[in-house]
Amino acid sequence: MQIRFYATLRPIVGGRSVEMPDPPDTIEAVLARLSAEHEGLQKQLFDEDGAVRRFVAIMVDGRDIRHIEGLQSRVTPDSELDIFPPVAGGASPGVVLD
Repeated sequence: MQIRFYATLRPIVGGRSVEMPDPPDTIEAVLARLSAEHEGLQKQLFDEDGAVRRFVAIMVDGRDIRHIEGLQSRVTPDSELDIFPPVAGGASPGVVLD
């Protein structure tokens, strides 16, 4: 399984993507394995209650897990995972964009 990371998550995992041979069959188990292998990843992805942080996006084959079965979403060795950290930015307050 190929797992792609974006922005601030890349330094934690050591690059743009990680290959996971013989992955477990749920997102929850995949993330648990990744968190065990990469120090600091769990804190970036999960809140104190163990839920995926509000602005973290986890996509399986192009679908946000929030719109399928959440952490219980099923994956296969051929699945592609994309994990996006919270992203902030934009115009300064009071700026009008055309």
